Amino acid sequence: MALSQLEKVHINLRVIDTPHRIMRTPIDIEFLFRGILGTVSPVIGVITSFQEQIEWHLRIASLVVGLAVGILSLIAIIRKLRRR
Repeated sequence: MALSQLEKVHINLRVIDTPHRIMRTPIDIEFLFRGILGTVSPVIGVITSFQEQIEWHLRIASLVVGLAVGILSLIAIIRKLRRR
């Protein structure tokens, strides 16, 4: 028995009986969770293996931010003293 084009579309979309007749299939939460977990796991592995280098970069970055804040504070104090 041959299926009509509309019946083939309904079979491919896993039609759910609704007033609108065609509705998208629901999101498979387990598939989504496995995809996210499969993506995040290797990233955590890379971060763990480069932990020492990342720590070094964070220390340098915090030093640069601290120096910038100190310089800006010094500039603000000098400007305030000049106004007096």
